[in-house]
Amino acid sequence: MSGPVAVKRITPAWSYKPGPDVSDTPPPGLVRAQALARQACAVGLAALEPGMTEQDIDLVVSDFLARNGIEHVWTITVVGLGENAKVCFPTNGPGAMKAAERDVLMLDVHPITPDGSWGDCTRCRVLGDYPEARTALADLERIHAKTLDSCRPGMPAKELFGFCHELLVADGFVLLDLLGNIGHSLTAGAAYLHNFIDAGNDAPMWGAWAIEPFASRDDIAVKVEDLVWFGRDTCTVI
Repeated sequence: MSGPVAVKRITPAWSYKPGPDVSDTPPPGLVRAQALARQACAVGLAALEPGMTEQDIDLVVSDFLARNGIEHVWTITVVGLGENAKVCFPTNGPGAMKAAERDVLMLDVHPITPDGSWGDCTRCRVLGDYPEARTALADLERIHAKTLDSCRPGMPAKELFGFCHELLVADGFVLLDLLGNIGHSLTAGAAYLHNFIDAGNDAPMWGAWAIEPFASRDDIAVKVEDLVWFGRDTCTVI
C-alpha cells in the first residue's frame, strides 16, 4: 500500500499587505493578469463588425482567454452595445443585442490566471461615422489619464473620487455607475475588500485599485478602466 502523496499548496502569485509597508512595485503575477485583460479587450474590440451580437464578442474574448491559459474569470465579461452600453454591472450579461452601423461597444474583462492573480480592464470602441461618440470617448480618456496622474500612495479613496468627479461634471458628463463610484479595490481572490472609490470612502489606497470612470454625455455612454498599484512610495499604472 502506497504512502500519502505530497501535495504542494497552490497560492496566489501576490499577496496584499495593507498599509505603507506594501511593496513599492506591482507583483509580477498581477502585471501578467492585467496584460492579458488588456489584450483580451483589444481582441474583442478589433473583432467588432455591424450585426455582431454581444454574445459573439463574449465568445471572441473567451476564445482568446482560453488560448492563453485562462480557465476562469472572477466575474462575467460585460459586453454592452447600444442601450446596453449604459449599464456595466455583473448582472447584465452578454445578450442578443446586435451592433448597429453607428454604435459604441463597451467591454469589461476579468481574467484569473493559473497562479491566482486577478485582472480587470475596460475599453470602448466607436463603430461607424459617429463623431459625437468619438469625442465623448476621447474626453473621458483624457479625464481618466488625469485621474491616474493624480494618484499618490495612501491617499483616501474619496479624494480621488472627488478629483475625477469634478472633471467629469466640468466636461458635461453624468456618472453612470449604479453604486456611484469610479472604481474599487482589488486583491488576488477578492474585489471590493476595501470598498469603492466613492464620495464616502475614507480608506487609504494601498495595493491594487481599479479606476474606471463610467459616464454619459448627450446620451452616449463611455467607460475606460485600468489598474493602479499604490506602492509604498510610488503609484504604477499596470
